[in-house]
Amino acid sequence: MAKVIEDEFGTMFVVELGVGPKRANNRDDVTVVQYLLNLYFEHPENASARRFAGGAYTPLKVDGIIGPKTNARIKKFQEFMTSIGLFLVCDGCVDKARADMVVPGNASCLYTIFELNSHVRYLYLDGTDIIPLRHRADFPARLVPVVNRFLPLWAQWNAA
Repeated sequence: MAKVIEDEFGTMFVVELGVGPKRANNRDDVTVVQYLLNLYFEHPENASARRFAGGAYTPLKVDGIIGPKTNARIKKFQEFMTSIGLFLVCDGCVDKARADMVVPGNASCLYTIFELNSHVRYLYLDGTDIIPLRHRADFPARLVPVVNRFLPLWAQWNAA
């Protein structure tokens, strides 16, 4: 159920049903979260995040299956973001974002999926579009159709 959307900052991956404890954990949604978490924690600039997450970092298996490692990594990402001054709900879940970047009822809390996308776009891309990730050798095959569904719309918007 994952998809690519365009927001005021560029394109990004979003989850549709939520990932984590007591969430639907659709395989595409989980794959997006696992992949973005790996990109974030593996980046050379994020040594402090790796230390915060427990030091010896092992990438998640990007298989779309939720488990204790994925749940723990989500929680560590949220806790680390909070420790550096960003405000995320630290519940170990990545929820579907509503109309805005902030969690309803809490104007200071951002959605985890926005922060994941934002950091990956900054670290690996030009800061705006997530689409070029599809050219990476480690891009999950499961996400190719997700991007392909978005590309015809993107081409139409850019042609206008």
